[in-house]
Amino acid sequence: MAVESRTDYLTTAEFRRFRRRAETYREDLVVALAGRVGLRASETTRICPADLREFERGGAVHYLLTVPEGGATESGDGAAGETGSATRDAYVPPPVAHDLRKFANANDVARRDPVVDVSPRRVQMLVGEVADRTADLRDVTCRDLRQHFAWRLLAEEGVAPRVVKSVGGWASLQSLAPYLDDPTTAEVVDAFADGPEGRNRSARGRPGRSSRTHPGQSVPERRPTAGRGGATDSRSDDLLSCAGALGEALADASTAEEVERVVCDRLADRFRGVWVCDAQGEVRTSAAPEGTDGVPADALDGADLPDDGATDDARVLDALPADARPADGSLAGRSLAVAPLQSSETVHGLLCVARDSFAAADRTFLADAGRRAGRTVTAIARKQLLLADTGVELSLRTTDRGVFLVAASADLGCRFELEGVVPVEDSLLYFVTASGAAVGDVLERVSDAESVDDARLIRDYGDGALFEFAVSGASVASVLVERGGTVRELSAADGEADVTGVFSQRVDVRRVVEAVEEAFPDTDLRSKRDVEEPVRSAATVRQTVHDRITERQRTVLRAAYLAGYFEWPRGSTAEELAASMDVSSPTLHNHLRKAQQKVFDAVFDDPDPSATDEFDPT
Repeated sequence: MAVESRTDYLTTAEFRRFRRRAETYREDLVVALAGRVGLRASETTRICPADLREFERGGAVHYLLTVPEGGATESGDGAAGETGSATRDAYVPPPVAHDLRKFANANDVARRDPVVDVSPRRVQMLVGEVADRTADLRDVTCRDLRQHFAWRLLAEEGVAPRVVKSVGGWASLQSLAPYLDDPTTAEVVDAFADGPEGRNRSARGRPGRSSRTHPGQSVPERRPTAGRGGATDSRSDDLLSCAGALGEALADASTAEEVERVVCDRLADRFRGVWVCDAQGEVRTSAAPEGTDGVPADALDGADLPDDGATDDARVLDALPADARPADGSLAGRSLAVAPLQSSETVHGLLCVARDSFAAADRTFLADAGRRAGRTVTAIARKQLLLADTGVELSLRTTDRGVFLVAASADLGCRFELEGVVPVEDSLLYFVTASGAAVGDVLERVSDAESVDDARLIRDYGDGALFEFAVSGASVASVLVERGGTVRELSAADGEADVTGVFSQRVDVRRVVEAVEEAFPDTDLRSKRDVEEPVRSAATVRQTVHDRITERQRTVLRAAYLAGYFEWPRGSTAEELAASMDVSSPTLHNHLRKAQQKVFDAVFDDPDPSATDEFDPT
């Protein structure tokens, strides 16, 4: 569902109308679990009857659902800031709990067997089929249903953000910021005029917004928070505001150095000292609160920094050593928290902050800030390569069996050629031609690889076949892409793979090579050379298309091209392509038609090449 503003989330009335279009008990349950319980598609496929349990409070029976631990969120399934990896307790309204048990009993589902025994992509397709039958809601997806879940609890029912974060499995409070409206002047005055009780009343719900329960749903008693609890809520609100300001500032950064400076400056007034350093503790950027003497560049000398940056939360270390404190003692006795500047599996540096102590909200905020900064650094590197007229080409050779194509080529005695890679949210779609092995053997072997989520045949040519592999784990291509590179060539045969990637001149090539070798030790750099990238003149078709096509449209168009969608007969249907990209079929067609129109406009000399089309948020 295209969302243009905060008020355009799926409303409660629209959700009810959408749910009524479900034609089977399974469709109805899938929609309810997403929109009323907040489950992702992957989580829906993992829950069992035994995961639902009762909880009695105030004379009423409530239901909690233990959502089993799983892997990373599928693209299109969640939202920014989600991890989908931690076990949590979700709140289940009694009617939905009744429907879940009824469905399990009717289908003879054992207590430890999945209630919805299909793949996550099939769950997304079920939601898409309901959407196809619902007038004016035909592009609603699993993500839209989860967004409705968050919006309804926060905006209509006034549930505390930290509770919504917990039951919905969001990685940080910042992930919920888009669903929260700024308070009106009257709300601000009312909150402080009446003291703590007024603030509690403001936190529970705003004037004019619905705080009703749905039929059959009992809501646990909410008690006023005071003292320590009130301070925690205030701190969370302050961090949420800071996260929003940080996001806006990062959007204007154009270099990795600017990203580090923005992070340090925005966090300086909330912590005693802020640094960005490399894995060895060498400080690259630092900042201190306004009015202080600043922090010394060697303040981290002797600090016990973590060897690896990968973590879901910021790590709190012991106080800085005595010889690392400045003469004025401003950091004496302070604790140090460290969070990686991380994009997917790639760590661009370490964010370090000093403070008297760190609450859980502080650690979550820092981890989120590190992820946002890391993703921005990756996006900037990609943009620099896109706009550059020269680049650096790296050629690598690996025999590491951790590379799934290396292991598969050795085991099957076949050859793989990469046709193209398409980044999709937190994963990559590999389009690969295989020769010298049976189709069934390739699918079976590659599907067993830990880093591969899904594998499917696109076209069988007889002497070879084209496959699509959805890869979310570590791979050579993912390391290059996350470092801002473009994978030009990748081939594997007899347990050996050659990979070629191109980067902008501003990328630290040494770090790229070190990152690949760290992930896959049996890898060597074969060559490095400067290459010319085609200059994209404003008069060329390529530039015109680049200027007018959105990133989402480009991704869909490239995936469709590589998957043989435009061939005759087609190598992939729209439904197969939509499932691979975790979007509904109508959404896919919408992106394809708009992208094709822009391409044709450019080819056939659009009279106004600078014109832009209607607002397209995706």
